[in-house]
Amino acid sequence: MRKKTSILAAAAAAAAAVALTAPSAMAGPTAAWNITPTGNFTGAAGQTILTDNVGNQIKCATATANGTAPASPVAGPVLAQITTATFNAPCTGPFSSTWTVTSETSGTNGPWRINGNTPGGYTAGAGTNATGLTTGYIDNIKATVTGSSVLGPCTFTVTGSVDGQYNNPTAGGANGTLAVAPAATSPRTLTISNKVGGGCGIVGATATFKGTYTVKSASGPSPVITYS
Repeated sequence: MRKKTSILAAAAAAAAAVALTAPSAMAGPTAAWNITPTGNFTGAAGQTILTDNVGNQIKCATATANGTAPASPVAGPVLAQITTATFNAPCTGPFSSTWTVTSETSGTNGPWRINGNTPGGYTAGAGTNATGLTTGYIDNIKATVTGSSVLGPCTFTVTGSVDGQYNNPTAGGANGTLAVAPAATSPRTLTISNKVGGGCGIVGATATFKGTYTVKSASGPSPVITYS
């Protein structure tokens, strides 16, 4: 009896090992992000505003961006990359000061990244267009800001991440939009560092960014993002 029990125990252990190492035939498909169409896209914004933690604002009248979305589906969180970002000069600051914002989206820093919050970053039927809203963030951001305050010239670096929401386009022709703005409870922020020049004496240590970009793919229509 003892020998029979040992054989049964060994068989059970072997079966358990196989079950743990072999793919499950009952497992369902893994949820993923889907973007249509993929490939290159452009973004165009009206006024963008960089606000430091002491209230100074640098406003650029217009801004543009270019990027690419990978073939779908993708597991996330990275949904696309921003390969160029331009803030059209001159940008204005406190006391009618002028500034130039130069983004770094290549080299050692690499492209900026558009990410979807996973899980729970997509809501069907939400947003202004009621055709799907993706919440997420842009990270790997780096830019150099150069100008002059009332105290003189100043150059500083901005790095970090910002919150954003992508509102899907409608079949009737409303374009998709990427609204970048700090979320109420988000820990994400931009850090100001490498301050050079007497004019930097009034510049804070952190910043937020706001701007709304109309997004279109290279083929014409705005991308549609879903998660399922």
